[in-house]
Amino acid sequence: MALIDHLLKTELALDIHGDWVSNDLEEEWENRQGILGNSLIMLFLAIENFLKFEICKIDSLLLLAGEPSKWGAFGDDKDFEELYIHQFDDLLVIHQEVGSKPIDADTKTKLEELRRKRNKYTHGLHREILDPSYIVESQAIFLIGLWGPEWLEEFRSVMLTEPLYGLSNDEEEHMQLLHYYKFFEKYLTKKCFRALIGMPEDGRLYKCPYCSNNAIESGLIVEANYSRLEPNKPDSTELKCWVCNYHVEIRRDDCIKEDCPGNVIFPEDSYYEHVSNSCLTCGALQHS
Repeated sequence: MALIDHLLKTELALDIHGDWVSNDLEEEWENRQGILGNSLIMLFLAIENFLKFEICKIDSLLLLAGEPSKWGAFGDDKDFEELYIHQFDDLLVIHQEVGSKPIDADTKTKLEELRRKRNKYTHGLHREILDPSYIVESQAIFLIGLWGPEWLEEFRSVMLTEPLYGLSNDEEEHMQLLHYYKFFEKYLTKKCFRALIGMPEDGRLYKCPYCSNNAIESGLIVEANYSRLEPNKPDSTELKCWVCNYHVEIRRDDCIKEDCPGNVIFPEDSYYEHVSNSCLTCGALQHS
């Protein structure tokens, strides 16, 4: 995720108005093609290394190209890095043939397109304008089509966070992940974003009272609205948040705000003072 950090922090720096989630920074990015080009190359290397890692789980010798007689098997020892490694195309085929995860045709097509763009940038031949959406979409294709749904939990375990006033380590992790979600959601389709985080396609999204309270407590201006009814039924009284993974009980009453269609209310709770007795659709405080 280093490349997403690179893009996210650049976007935060570019947005002088403080609303990077909704602001269009197309013109700013057109003047920073070097950052996007480096991110594209970083992404390609990450995918290539992922393929090598997965293949090595089975047998590292599968990485080696050329004739086995030239590997140094007859007394002429060689360091592994001196040998020739299969190119990206071959690694993809080997991964599919010996691995347990099939790769669909669309993923292979997108990865081949990424390989061609990377070659152009590496050799200084790229003349097209890059957009951050292409980098983010390609990252999503990698995570969904190659890594699989377990990527998110594995990423949580190694994610670096920055200290935020008044929050625990877990809460800091949730706020960092919230920023990633917002960045992905800005550049991905609704269907792709939900597939990326493992969320079902159907169902309205609501504010998570826990993440919302933490965001307010730490001074973050980011809406934490990644909760969904669990199960997604009209009479459900529980939400699951796809950031913090917590479940919360709610009550089903119509919001008092006239133009709000919501009927999912977080009950009174003095511990979560910023969101106690509020509508999880619009955030309006309800009558006691």
